[in-house]
Amino acid sequence: MSEMKVSGLLNDAQYNSRPMTVRSFSANVSGEEVAGFYRRRWEDAFSESRFGPWQQIGTLADECFFTVQYGEAGGNAFGRLLISVVPSGESNAPLGQGVVKPSDGVVVSDLLTNDGPKEGRVTVISSEQTVSEVASFYQTEMTVDGWGLDQHFAERGGVVLVFRKGTDENNIVIMPAGDATQILVNEVEIN
Repeated sequence: MSEMKVSGLLNDAQYNSRPMTVRSFSANVSGEEVAGFYRRRWEDAFSESRFGPWQQIGTLADECFFTVQYGEAGGNAFGRLLISVVPSGESNAPLGQGVVKPSDGVVVSDLLTNDGPKEGRVTVISSEQTVSEVASFYQTEMTVDGWGLDQHFAERGGVVLVFRKGTDENNIVIMPAGDATQILVNEVEIN
């Protein structure tokens, strides 16, 4: 929309092995006006849904899925514009390839980013091991791999570990999640 002020959010990213680009926007129009614009633009080839706090509208075109996620505050719309490549066939690379995880770890989601001066990765993993077993695993594995433990603290049944190797950082949050343990690994590598 011409009323949108757009800025880059993720320019070179892969989410679950799918390339994607994400922009943020704000506009001095209502959320309904944003949706109306895309309904007209995409004619009858769109789908609308709710995703957490976001309303969203999307369409499939040119082997890409275009999604507009929007909200409203004070009568003004804001949100994200996402473009992702539609998967074609089976991916050869397993999800989370190369990430350090316990032997029973299952990768739930994997986001890789590259913004030039740094590369990042946010991976969510599920494990049947206890929080303390997973914390012990990471303390051992990361140390063997040359990472130094910079911070370690426990809160509300979970554990946070911060490792450093030179200018690179690896934050690991380990939390109980019902009968399983959820692990969030946030890697930042300075180029």
